[in-house]
Amino acid sequence: MLLLLLFSLLVAVEVQEKAVALPSPSCPKSCGDVDIEYPFGIGAECAMEGFQLNCSKTGVPLFFDEIPVRDILLPQGQVRAMKHVSTMTRGSGEDPDIYGKDLSGTPFTYSGTSNHFMVVGAANTIAYIADNNFLVGCATQCSPNNHLKAQDGQSYCKCQAKLGGNMSNDYVYFNEVKNDTKRYTNRTAGGSADSYAVIMEAAAFGFNASLPNMTAFLEAAESRINKSDPYGGRVPVILNWVVGNGTCDVASRNKSSYACISNNHVCVDSNSSNGPGYLCNCKKGYSGNPYLPDPDGCKDTDECVVQNPPPCPGRCINIPGDFYCPPISYPRIVGLVVGPTIAGLIVVIAITCTFLVRERKKLANIKQKYFQQHGGMLLLQGISLKQGTAFSVFTEAELIEATNKFEEKNILGRGGHGTVYKGILKDGSLIAVKKCVSMTSEQQKKEFGKEMLILSQINHKNIVKLLGCCLEVEVPMLVYEFIPNGTLFHFIHGDNGCHNIPFSTRIHIAHESAQALAYLHSWASPPILHGDVKSSNILLDKNYVAKVSDFGASILAPTDESQFVTLVQGTCGYLDPEYMQTCQLTDKSDVYSFGVVILELLTGKKAFKLDGPENERSLSQHFLSTMKEDRLMDIIDDRIKSDSNIGLLEEVAELARQCLEMVGERRPSMRDVAEKLERLSKVMQHPWVPVQYDPEEMESLLGESSVANLEMICTGNFSMEKRIVQGLLESGR
Repeated sequence: MLLLLLFSLLVAVEVQEKAVALPSPSCPKSCGDVDIEYPFGIGAECAMEGFQLNCSKTGVPLFFDEIPVRDILLPQGQVRAMKHVSTMTRGSGEDPDIYGKDLSGTPFTYSGTSNHFMVVGAANTIAYIADNNFLVGCATQCSPNNHLKAQDGQSYCKCQAKLGGNMSNDYVYFNEVKNDTKRYTNRTAGGSADSYAVIMEAAAFGFNASLPNMTAFLEAAESRINKSDPYGGRVPVILNWVVGNGTCDVASRNKSSYACISNNHVCVDSNSSNGPGYLCNCKKGYSGNPYLPDPDGCKDTDECVVQNPPPCPGRCINIPGDFYCPPISYPRIVGLVVGPTIAGLIVVIAITCTFLVRERKKLANIKQKYFQQHGGMLLLQGISLKQGTAFSVFTEAELIEATNKFEEKNILGRGGHGTVYKGILKDGSLIAVKKCVSMTSEQQKKEFGKEMLILSQINHKNIVKLLGCCLEVEVPMLVYEFIPNGTLFHFIHGDNGCHNIPFSTRIHIAHESAQALAYLHSWASPPILHGDVKSSNILLDKNYVAKVSDFGASILAPTDESQFVTLVQGTCGYLDPEYMQTCQLTDKSDVYSFGVVILELLTGKKAFKLDGPENERSLSQHFLSTMKEDRLMDIIDDRIKSDSNIGLLEEVAELARQCLEMVGERRPSMRDVAEKLERLSKVMQHPWVPVQYDPEEMESLLGESSVANLEMICTGNFSMEKRIVQGLLESGR
């Protein structure tokens, strides 16, 4: 009896916990003309945690007391909200009028697929937004194709950028490109001194927008108070949302907090930049609110009534989640219809087979078209001429089978340019398949096969090997060797305990990475620019050997100005400031980014942190500030500081400072960086042996006045040379 009583109490508590989380029947069902559906609600007791809204006096539901809500899209897990437009007036001397909202720590993110970043106004204006995962921006330029003239006679330039993924912050930053920048030959478009920037719903304003949409955008940008319109001065933006903070598999185990209440629900995993989460939907054949218990939750849809025209009129029978059409009974004329039925069936089968054959040929023609469009014949011809090239052209079917139809659990990582999947070939070989997002340039498509042939020749122990590609799809897929130990980023910053790395290991990884980049810059033909050097693009194999990854057909060194990119993309914290000004990618851009990687290894800190003090958000700027103030040891990782290696730490820090020079011409080449790190690595292995010079060669360098030269070297700030001299003394020379 005692056990039974205890069990009853536990059940009662669980039921009570569920009841507390549900809205009261008295909760408002709408605010103005917007329907409020749970988990959203007016007030904390009517909504799930994090989904509370306020209903303003004018009948507008508000997020965070400031952002109006126009629509709640329950099945899609989205909200259409209204956002202010940020503005900058050139030459006014006033600060830009900036609007933004950081959604970190909330269930919401700015949708990477439904929104884009829009900039309209004065020519040569750079605007961008950034969070911990992505940096997106563009520079306005005027040309016949993107020049707009509004009804007031003003001329406006425009540009737009697709988001790399879901973002948690939309705070806008403005910058002005100087008039003497060679890159911008068409700098003026008419006289507008104002610029407007905002992240907004892509469907609300296309890149080739009509004039009425343009006028509406400008009215929203310039309007701040409009009493007749509750959404005045704003544009629509789509927010994604999730419930819970884990996957469906994890969340469903805890019944007291599981948000999917209805018996006829399905759970859908939904990743965002704020972490994993999930959504609840109704099963096929049901509609309603899966977050509410039955009978208010998912209700059966009567297909016999809803569908137009109805299936099998007069015979349709609705069943839970589906419908049923009973067969027609013709008791006395079965014999009369058997013959025609069989004949009709034969005709249907013949037509179906003909259709399938035609569709298969059509699909084969499409695949052949893509194959030729991406330079497949040129690639195959080149492979046949290059004996010993271990490069394969895969079919789409092979990669679908290898990745189990690109299953979600096989995803190794996502980025702004595509998604990488783990795969297993028929022979048991592990591969990594990169499924790219898009390839818009026709020139890119034509040159793809030729560039794949060049990249297939790259054979370096510290570069992830490109094994092949698939060309019979709209956007080619790349196949790389599989690297098992993850990225350097997770090795340094992860929670698995591996971040406590010895200084010697850090220098060894930096040296191997520098060798790979030096090979791409100096020995590849033509030279290859990586364009996105960062710790998450450096992989570690089973022996923790560094391998540079994530470079493809878009990073061959440009040969003329027409090939320079005008859209500023990259990873926040690693981007070359000179590239932000000129939009011209060079080998010294890679050197700058690699300097930030060296800082990560030296300090154990991330390249960019939005939640830190303003002067410490950028690791490179914080480092340069400490170097200038002679406080280097304040920023060095405590786990690698010791009295015995201060000189080496200072040398590595000085190398990083040289890589981070604001002017690219002052930075060393990657070849010089690799040689310097090789010397430092060897000195750490044999601290008293002059491994970089032959002793007799060093004697000749010292010259006849050995004592004077020894004094000069040993009293100067030449820690490497001190070790060389000490080695000579130890060897009796």
